[in-house]
Amino acid sequence: MKFYEKQRGNCERSHAMLKKASFYACLSLFAGMALPMPLWASQTTAIVQQSAKQITGTVVDGTGTPVIGANVLQVGTTNGTITDTDGKFTLNVPAGAKLKISYIGYNDLVITIGGNNNYNITLKEDTEALDEVVVVGYGTQKKVNLTGSVATISAEKLANRTSANVTNMLAGQMPGVTVIQNTGQPGADAGVLRVRGLGTMGDASAMVVIDGVESTMSSVDPNDIENISILKDAAASAIYGVRAANGVILITTKKGSKGRAIVSYDGYVGWQSASRMPKYLDSYNYAVLMNEAYTNDGLKAPYDDTALGKFKDGSDPDYYPNSDWLGTLLSENGLFNNHHLSIKGGGDKVTYSLAFNYHDKDGLIENTNYNKFSVRANIDAQINKRLKLTTNMAVYRSNMTAPAAGISNLMHYAFRETPVTPIQLSNGNYTLFKNEHNSVAYAREGGTYKETRSNFQGNAGMELNIVDGLKLRGIAATIFNLTDNPTHTNTMTFYQAGSDTPVKQTTNSIKEYDIKSLELNLQAYLDYNKTFGKHTIGAMVGYSQIYKQTRYLQAYRKNLPNSNSLGQINAGEVTGQSTYGTEIEYALRSVFGRVNYAYDDRYLFEANLRYDGTSRFPKDNRFGAFPSFSIGWRISEEDFFKAKWVDNLKLRASWGLLGNQETVNSDGSSNYYPYQNTYVFGYDYNFGNQLTPGISISSPMANQAITWEKTDQWNVGADAAFFGNRLTFSADWFRKETRDILLQLPVPNTLGVSAPLQNAGVVRNTGIELQLGHNNRINKDWNYSVTANFSYVTTKIIDLKGGDTPGQSVGDPLWTYYGYVCDGIFQNEEEIKNHPTQTMGTPVPGDLKYRDLNGDKVIDSRDRQVLGFYFPKINFGLNLSLQYKDFDLGALLQGAADVKSAPVAEIRYAFYNGGKVTEQHLDRWTPDNPNASYPRLSMSDSKNRVTSSFWMQDASYAKLRNLQVGYSLPKQLISKYGISRLRVYCSIDNLFMISGFDGVDPEAISGNYYPLTRNYSFGVNVTF
Repeated sequence: MKFYEKQRGNCERSHAMLKKASFYACLSLFAGMALPMPLWASQTTAIVQQSAKQITGTVVDGTGTPVIGANVLQVGTTNGTITDTDGKFTLNVPAGAKLKISYIGYNDLVITIGGNNNYNITLKEDTEALDEVVVVGYGTQKKVNLTGSVATISAEKLANRTSANVTNMLAGQMPGVTVIQNTGQPGADAGVLRVRGLGTMGDASAMVVIDGVESTMSSVDPNDIENISILKDAAASAIYGVRAANGVILITTKKGSKGRAIVSYDGYVGWQSASRMPKYLDSYNYAVLMNEAYTNDGLKAPYDDTALGKFKDGSDPDYYPNSDWLGTLLSENGLFNNHHLSIKGGGDKVTYSLAFNYHDKDGLIENTNYNKFSVRANIDAQINKRLKLTTNMAVYRSNMTAPAAGISNLMHYAFRETPVTPIQLSNGNYTLFKNEHNSVAYAREGGTYKETRSNFQGNAGMELNIVDGLKLRGIAATIFNLTDNPTHTNTMTFYQAGSDTPVKQTTNSIKEYDIKSLELNLQAYLDYNKTFGKHTIGAMVGYSQIYKQTRYLQAYRKNLPNSNSLGQINAGEVTGQSTYGTEIEYALRSVFGRVNYAYDDRYLFEANLRYDGTSRFPKDNRFGAFPSFSIGWRISEEDFFKAKWVDNLKLRASWGLLGNQETVNSDGSSNYYPYQNTYVFGYDYNFGNQLTPGISISSPMANQAITWEKTDQWNVGADAAFFGNRLTFSADWFRKETRDILLQLPVPNTLGVSAPLQNAGVVRNTGIELQLGHNNRINKDWNYSVTANFSYVTTKIIDLKGGDTPGQSVGDPLWTYYGYVCDGIFQNEEEIKNHPTQTMGTPVPGDLKYRDLNGDKVIDSRDRQVLGFYFPKINFGLNLSLQYKDFDLGALLQGAADVKSAPVAEIRYAFYNGGKVTEQHLDRWTPDNPNASYPRLSMSDSKNRVTSSFWMQDASYAKLRNLQVGYSLPKQLISKYGISRLRVYCSIDNLFMISGFDGVDPEAISGNYYPLTRNYSFGVNVTF
């Protein structure tokens, strides 16, 4: 009874305060006291809604066009709705309440509810976009006040793409960002991303920061991303110091917002096909050309007319097959599906966002798959008016499966295995190509390689408003990753046609390779921002400390019992077993600061400084300072500037010094302790007729004098917006010079170990970047947007401290092809007689003719030159979107130019290593075909196979990266089911490509040759 009396008293007091509230409202209050309400709900809301009245309204823009999907929210509550396809809404609110109407691209509007029941509301376009902010290092800034070069992309540009990795989605989206996808293998298909070209001979990877913490692109699901900022110049990225030389990618994930809980589901299903593969000859034509090659080599032709006839009619597939090795290997449909469920909302004190995602994708090769399950939770809690706490947590588990033989090996096997060799005999037995391999059998039954990643990333943050304009912020974060890589190779038996006796039997084995890594990240910084009249001042000072530890453990055994059924390593035999293990750790400690100043939003200045210390370098060279300075002038804000159609015109310039602590050996392997001698055990030696355990200095040698690479970067740019932001333009010119590049200069082989890393190289990048955008709403039914971008980057080696090598010398671009210049094909003996001597072999008619570059009448290695480079100088993109009523269409075109390449040897050379022949080689030189595209055929002659300009091709291309068509069901049809949005769509990735490159996709020439894929998908977007 005491409890009842107490609650009744509370109820009566509340009733007296509200006076006009009904008894039912008071009863509701009692129920709310007895049953705890959610943190974001309030008792006042529960009472007021009982005495509300129903109002209706229409929201339009300045032209009278309905604004679809505008948010209508009662201020101070979670009571709200969105407008339908006619811009109309209905809501129950009390008299005197304030309604906030908001929509992207328009200024927010707050109205007070009076006696009317119907309201006509007009939103004004946010034409100047002065409040648009961009995420920068350790904070945000107004876009119009940026003085650095920052490229941004929103979540809408990433929606409904079929990649599990966000890197591939950035291709063609912004200038100065190059993405090269060199494989389509599920789980390994993330592209290589470079910002403003190749700035070093070592690791040129950009730094990735997710919600303020350094991470990787693969650790975030594309559906969870709110926006991405890429810091391209030194002014924008110097705040990250020793890790920022190759650009910084800032990813912000989606957060909760005040209002009712919003539940969204996005899903798609689809299938794949290889986008481009070489076309090989069938067995009959292959045999005909092989006879010709043997004849050219002075040998007897291997196939008579009877054999040729059997290849042609297919009457004896065991002895005279017509095998399509590549087509059989890539015979799967590659089905895939993705499901993303998110819930977000909140109240005045707490907002939340919770997301789940599952992705599953089969490959085109049997036993090839990738699946990933992830969960992300972001919670913000406003404890009081001064203190705010945040937490961001993400967990994912991924599994990648591939044949144990390795995708790269299988693809090269299939490129080589000939059509005259059977894949599988009529009795089901597998054969071997040249008694070596069978790519199809290895894929189907040879065992599997698996990579299982279990990853946790979490951070807790706080934001304390000390006084007006001064904030203290801090983050404590941890990342834990566990990678398990078991490889189980099966026992396999191979036969020849007509025999039941095995010709080869493989041994089964198992290898376990585990990697455990832990990273701790602590950050604290003070932020001050204040406006005094026309003066706006910002300042920030901070501290950061990072510690990372990685442990490796590997074990191997073979000859497991019970054939291929046991997969535990302790089942293997002890004889021949091997183990390996090591541990790596490093730390980074930094202080940093930034100062911003703006006068009347016209004259802009920013300075950054970071002082970094890393454990990767010796004590005397461990610390360094990385400053940057930038200025901007918004001409459009000057009194003398009278062009009303210009919304924004800004000039900016910057200089900065950046660093790179990523130490990489010449073979591409990481070297975490380049200044310390480390040791490797297991180098046993014989001493006194006894085997004695020993150790060896690891390779390469240590160097106590090294320090990080340093990059000077200048940038001049302009940003402009016209006609109410309907037309936008930006341009940048930059010069980026990296010095003290870590190289391994040549040393005598008698040293016994490889050369130490030295600060020896200098590389200069110069380029321009352009972006042009246009958007317009024609009328209430039609709107569109077009964005085009272009970048041109040149790279030049300035200094190598005498370590020049052919193709990698001062004056050359980075990563070149180096070889002979070909002047055509010799037609007769007279041409050969009058031509300088070719030292790679005596030519005959039909062979390639090489140029004598130095004029000494002898063509040898001194007559080689740079033939081209495989990193494109030019990159471009075109992003289109069109909407008509409830239909929408989007397209992304991306391309690269001024780039050279050559396919793998098994494709470009006929009968290479006893392999097969492509259709292009049908047009080969013969006395009757002197104007052929290819030289004469030979089984073993190598002089036509040296690297030369003859085999170099223009690898430029333009691709339709994505084409998507969608339809949103009318609001009036779905609202009665509690659905606010329901969209269905179909999408195609890599629909077509324009390129003169032969055989394969020119983008994928540096990978494992698993083909890039054309993806067809159907999907749905639902919001409740």
